[in-house]
Amino acid sequence: MPKARRTLAPWVALLLLLLSPGCSEKLSKQTGLTDADLFARGQQQAERKKYGAAAEAFQVLLERFPSSPLAARAQFGLATNRMANKDEFEAEVAFDDFLRLYPADPKVPDALLMKGDLFYRQALAPGRDQGKTREAIKTYALFLEREPGTPRAREVSGKILELRNRLALHEATVVQHYLTRKKYESAEARARWAIATYPDVPVAPTHFALLVQSLEKQGKKDDAEIARKTLAENYPDAAGKKPVAVSSLAGAYKMRESYRGRRGRYEITLQPRYVASKEIGADGGSKLELDPGLGFGVGFGYNFTNKLALHLDGSWTRSEYQAKITTTDSGGISTGTTTAGGTLDTATVALNLSYYFLDGPLTPFLMGGIGWTFLDSNIPSGPPEGVCWWDPWYGNVCTFYQNTYTKNYFSYNLGLGARWDVFPGFFLRGSVGWQWVDLGRAGTTDFMGGRLDLGYMF
Repeated sequence: MPKARRTLAPWVALLLLLLSPGCSEKLSKQTGLTDADLFARGQQQAERKKYGAAAEAFQVLLERFPSSPLAARAQFGLATNRMANKDEFEAEVAFDDFLRLYPADPKVPDALLMKGDLFYRQALAPGRDQGKTREAIKTYALFLEREPGTPRAREVSGKILELRNRLALHEATVVQHYLTRKKYESAEARARWAIATYPDVPVAPTHFALLVQSLEKQGKKDDAEIARKTLAENYPDAAGKKPVAVSSLAGAYKMRESYRGRRGRYEITLQPRYVASKEIGADGGSKLELDPGLGFGVGFGYNFTNKLALHLDGSWTRSEYQAKITTTDSGGISTGTTTAGGTLDTATVALNLSYYFLDGPLTPFLMGGIGWTFLDSNIPSGPPEGVCWWDPWYGNVCTFYQNTYTKNYFSYNLGLGARWDVFPGFFLRGSVGWQWVDLGRAGTTDFMGGRLDLGYMF
């Protein structure tokens, strides 16, 4: 439909303008810039949250002016902006270079803290490789040596405990694996090692419970009883309670692992939709009764932060309708009513803002926006019209199309729902919302509906 395409064009242009990163001459090819110029440019880009451009400015400064008095600050800026841009490997290398080249710099504690945070957010769930977990603990420990007794140190100590608990739970999954495979001696040895290595973490009682299981499976009843008594003495709150399943504890970490944040990422969605029934009244007693309808939509969006996103959504729905039309004579006096039925096609293009209340994989959200709605009554507005064209294979081809009564209206919407980032790259959003359409003489009418977004984030 040509009118629908004309309606879509300005919204696509607007979204591309809002989301386009802009273009500029590559910084490495620009000449005549001093180290101060490059450093100032890096800071300006970082303040604008253009972390990739900021990192580029600091990188060029280091390449052109390696002995500059600003080199240490540029190296730190390179590392932090690589990290903010989610270039994790490059950020790790940049932090390592800063710590190696400038060991006495005042920013060393900050670098250690941020490098520890970099490893912390890469740490995998128990049952998977724990290399990043151990690296995070090691880096946080170096930070504590540099900055003991501060509020940041207390926060880091809590993170170290959480990471040690993650390692302890990883050991519990290994012991559970041995038990499942009926390798009871290996399970006993691994459980004893875990008990000795991680006595101060919340999951420690689970190690004792697994040790008891491995001993009982081997028929070592006396040793199992000793383990029970030790559990009761060292962890009285856990004694006598049924231990939490290792799989449940590991699952909580896997849930956290799947969420890597939304900020700075694009996403596309497929949107099955539902529209509730609606009765619309008009002057003179005429009315339109719409049946519930199903539809479909697609969307493209960008997450400015973990809590704020902008989406361009296009949707189409189809509903059956019954119209009761009041007829009048030439003097405007009612002469009765007539009825008509048919199918109403509705297409909407909307620019929507979404606000997520929580920075996490599962969060409620509020959504609202403005758009344009195209209605097609599928009622013929005139006789069919023909059109012909030349096809190189079939020759002259002719067909017919039917013009129908259509109308464009301004619309706006508001909705609320919940989002779940299921695993990296894939998410679900469910919402209930209301769309208001300015129907001219019929006034502004609200339509209630729901949608399920199947999304891919990249």
